[in-house]
Amino acid sequence: MTILKGVEIDRFVAAPDSSRPVILVYGPDGGLVSERARAIAGKIAADLDDPFTVTRLDGDVLASDPARLADEAGTLPMFGGRRLIWVKAGEKPIAAAVAPLLSSPPEGAAILIEAGDLKKTAPLRTDAERSGAAAVIPCYSDGEADLKRLIAEEARQAGLQVDPQAVTLLVQMLGGDRAASRAEIRKICLYCHGQGTITPADVEAVAGESLTLGVDAIVDAALGGQPDELDRLLLRAEGAGIAVAQIISATTRHAMSLHKARLAVENGTPARSAAERFEPPVFFRRKVAVERQIGLWTAERLHRIIVRLAEVGFEARARASIAPTLAGRLLMSIATTARQGARG
Repeated sequence: MTILKGVEIDRFVAAPDSSRPVILVYGPDGGLVSERARAIAGKIAADLDDPFTVTRLDGDVLASDPARLADEAGTLPMFGGRRLIWVKAGEKPIAAAVAPLLSSPPEGAAILIEAGDLKKTAPLRTDAERSGAAAVIPCYSDGEADLKRLIAEEARQAGLQVDPQAVTLLVQMLGGDRAASRAEIRKICLYCHGQGTITPADVEAVAGESLTLGVDAIVDAALGGQPDELDRLLLRAEGAGIAVAQIISATTRHAMSLHKARLAVENGTPARSAAERFEPPVFFRRKVAVERQIGLWTAERLHRIIVRLAEVGFEARARASIAPTLAGRLLMSIATTARQGARG
């Protein structure tokens, strides 16, 4: 398959297939795109700083000179071996530069293209997906299962175990950006070096400020109907560099869990019981807030919010310059709606 999934991606990243020399790594999770692209590059070229084996091209520059990519791919390495042409796609289309290499794949070079969130109809994506000379690696934001695997992987490499409550707390805290999540987990592992197990207290000691600033506090302020608190938290989160994608991703996951819990309530389950069975399990400090949120919303309204979050998430990725404004407006609208429901 040209489009790789799951374990196929892991295998390819660990050992790139030379029969598919055009490699497209793309998606909304910029941190994961960068991580996978660099890992693949490291398997193709021993020294990524060697100008004789690695050529880096800016996509926007390449768009104005499409023939340059084929010229670079056809240049023989000075000291033998396989060359890496590493392209970072920008705002301008580069499908015209890539198309000749898909129809006539280079023998002595690998073309690694690192791109953002491409639409299904984007020529670069569709051309690569149809070609047997390409490997297409989509990179979507981490879900709960992905985050748990990431936590387990980093903890194992650090020689640590993770308390289940600490895993729950970390999943709630981390967002959809792989690079940011990995950095946060490694910081906690470093703090816990030599002690054997990561506990909830360790997570709070290292990342407590992040928890207070951002993700779960912002989510609770929005879905709990606290627009004034939300405004304050969004300003602090922006100052702390918390990514918009992380906030939208966390809000979407929580809204989906709320929707499931609310459906149970509308079928006769008490709100407290629904909160106790919440998935993923809620850290004890949030249980009261979550139980209250279950009572503020109907399943129908939550469904509409989930759809709108997906729309704004896509738009924010496509128009990064105004992403904070788009996200802020939606979250404030959610908070205002929730407050009106509470008053009613």
